[in-house]
Amino acid sequence: MRLRDLRNVVRVAMLLAGATWATVSTCHGDDAWPVRNVKIIVPFAAGSANDASARIYADGLSRRWGKPVIVENRPGADAVVGGGAFANARDDHTLLYGTASMVTVSPLLQDSLPYDPSRDMVPIASTASSILVIAVHDRLPVRSLQELADLARAKPGELSWSSGPSLPHFVFAAMLARHGLKQIYIPYRDASAQQADFGEGRVQILSHALLSVRAPVLAGKARILAVTSPERQPSLPDVLTVAESGFPEMEIEGLAGLFGWRDLPPALRDRISADVKAVAADPLVRSRIEASGAQVLGSTPGEFSAAIERQRTRIQQISRIVDLKNIPR
Repeated sequence: MRLRDLRNVVRVAMLLAGATWATVSTCHGDDAWPVRNVKIIVPFAAGSANDASARIYADGLSRRWGKPVIVENRPGADAVVGGGAFANARDDHTLLYGTASMVTVSPLLQDSLPYDPSRDMVPIASTASSILVIAVHDRLPVRSLQELADLARAKPGELSWSSGPSLPHFVFAAMLARHGLKQIYIPYRDASAQQADFGEGRVQILSHALLSVRAPVLAGKARILAVTSPERQPSLPDVLTVAESGFPEMEIEGLAGLFGWRDLPPALRDRISADVKAVAADPLVRSRIEASGAQVLGSTPGEFSAAIERQRTRIQQISRIVDLKNIPR
């Protein structure tokens, strides 16, 4: 065989081998995943409620997948830093443990984002919902949201409040605006300082995640008036919802979940979702997440997408009550 003919034979063989490998990869790639460590980017600080839930799920998923699942915290700029890091990875072994508000709120607050939330963040599964509450210092003589509103109306500009970022902030600001109430907003960069001031009564009202008010409540220095979820929480069975309290405009869920990159194959997305649901069903996982101040979820991609759309509608309603860009922050 001449050298040129031999080269042609080798070239054809290589092309056939490549085509065969591509076919095998397409057919079996999802089954083989993960083939290396999986990274979960958390756009929130270590020690936060969402960080706690992300680490619990990472531990459970690591056991199911037989590969390390590494949590990387990338906080900053209302989760924009972490969202950008996730989008730049462009990798099916990099997932995002994000909140629905990254899709529903961030585009309303930021003129330019380093990613397209609707395109680059593919919902895989909801994981947990941070329990959001309205709490007051024990020295404030109110035991319901209605009593709080009445006191604020009687003492305009005399009561102080603070909040967690994003959703807890917006719903309380919307309540004040809807009822024509004036209170003093106190911003914080340091969550520990905020919690300390609330515990000492320097801040009288706190709209925040349950985890952030738990210590002063357990110490008898504060009480919870309401939860913002549509239903009462099993961990707080005697606490009314905001709707039951007569303030439906405050209803919102602190929804969080796993997102994949936009090119994530649907079959792999569904497989990861099923694994998340299996982890969520573990009694130990449930108890750990509930202890972190969240409600355990675990849903299909479709259910997660539908929940995000419901929150988007809710945020649009709130934005008609208050200007989200210009409320005190």
